[in-house]
Amino acid sequence: MMRSLSIAVLLVSIAFGIQSVQANEAKTLEWTDLMPEDDLALLESLPDIEHDYSQPSPFDDTSDDPSASLWQQVLSSAKVREEYNNQRVRLPGFIVPLEFDENQNVTSFFLVPYFGACIHVPPPPPNQIIYVTDAKNLTADMMYTPFWITGTLTTDSMTHDLAFAAYSLKADHIEEYTW
Repeated sequence: MMRSLSIAVLLVSIAFGIQSVQANEAKTLEWTDLMPEDDLALLESLPDIEHDYSQPSPFDDTSDDPSASLWQQVLSSAKVREEYNNQRVRLPGFIVPLEFDENQNVTSFFLVPYFGACIHVPPPPPNQIIYVTDAKNLTADMMYTPFWITGTLTTDSMTHDLAFAAYSLKADHIEEYTW
């Protein structure tokens, strides 16, 4: 009887251990996963842009391009995927430093899908920018390096002078992106 009880306790412990490990696993996302289906469908339906630099940009409000307003809609969308709220995720991207500690380590940043976003070029749509907190061991010169960021994603938005983020993430693991 005692042996059966011990085996039962062991099996229950193993089952809870497996559930605990599965609960801690992060879902790996791609940036397009953050876009609601209607935004993604609109983006995919828009024509490729071949821009004549002597003419107004199709992204400019003064453009005569009929798809300009649709491009503006996609590029300014702050719509989020609610099913990712409070989910543990893993996402690759580049950092745009926002706040630093007393040792000049980055403590919060925007995570963006491509280098230079928010700094050298117009920012991505808000639903393609994530405000990340709880960063550790990052310095500003690391902004040229892609990273995997893992943590709890929320649909809490954040506004900063550089951009508007439709998502926030509390980082619990940051590692350099490797191919």
